[in-house]
Amino acid sequence: MESKRRRGRMVRRVLFVIGLLLSGAAGCVAATLSHRMDSSLGMLNYDKDNALEKVDISKYDTVSDNEVVNILLVGADKDENEQNVKGVSRRSDSMMIATLDMKHKKLKVTSLMRDMYLEIPGHGKNKFNSAYQNGGIKLLYETIASNFGIKLDGYAEVNFDAFVEVINKVGGIQVDVTESEAKHLNTTNYIKRKKNRNLKPGKQVLNGYQALGYSRIRHGKRVNGVTPPVYSASGKADDYGRTERQRNVIQALLTKVKSMSVDQWLDLIDVVMPNVKTDLSKDDIYSYMVAIAKLGTTKLDQYRVPADNTFTSPTINGSSVLDIDLEKNKNGLHNFIFKK
Repeated sequence: MESKRRRGRMVRRVLFVIGLLLSGAAGCVAATLSHRMDSSLGMLNYDKDNALEKVDISKYDTVSDNEVVNILLVGADKDENEQNVKGVSRRSDSMMIATLDMKHKKLKVTSLMRDMYLEIPGHGKNKFNSAYQNGGIKLLYETIASNFGIKLDGYAEVNFDAFVEVINKVGGIQVDVTESEAKHLNTTNYIKRKKNRNLKPGKQVLNGYQALGYSRIRHGKRVNGVTPPVYSASGKADDYGRTERQRNVIQALLTKVKSMSVDQWLDLIDVVMPNVKTDLSKDDIYSYMVAIAKLGTTKLDQYRVPADNTFTSPTINGSSVLDIDLEKNKNGLHNFIFKK
């Protein structure tokens, strides 16, 4: 009996030592990952001067929720080299609100169409994307707050260089290309390198250059005074199709990233970080990544402002715009972000 007790104590001691060793190894792995993440996040272009929290939106009636995080995503319409050319105007090619909804355990993305005819604070009525051109991130945020009553938690601006590199790093993304999209991409310079202009209708894997060209399509090549439409998979043309393609690319990228290992994630972060400008702190980014991991989903709920049947398309000052029913779109956006 005493021998059994001694053997039992010995087994427990051995297990205890093994446990300590495993804990130490796990701690080393965790420390290594933490160090790697710190190093990667250190490559971000932190922009505290344009932090959204510094924008005074107190005079506007805005909505927020502690369980719903809203990040403004901006894609510039020129790559890094083009942006540095003197006299070249920089515009926001795509503007989205990415939503981490912990209340309903969902990931959401909303496209904000650039041709909306809105009141730009201090600048009168104009197209929505003129806010960024006239006042950068701060004026863009104030325009969103004043028109749609949404308080945002931060912003991230990504240039096209990052877009191409990220898609290539994950080995491409699968996209369902329509016949008109394939024809347009193969016969124009939307895809940067000619050797990549070989798309076909149907599902296929696009590399970074192809995916960038795909998500920038707005309408067809003008021939004999006629601009033919290019239809998306759901039958949308013009900017409606373009914003749909952008959301589809984000969904395809999330689906691909979901299957990657931790090491691959870290390698991908190293590619992304130098090409991102943001006012989010390291702690913010850590907490959002953990929250997304806890959700256990990469499915994106998608929305677009203006919604169908809530706008007209007049020509004002010689330019085609989207004259929206502001109240309907404001209510629709709030419902999508906070209540679904």
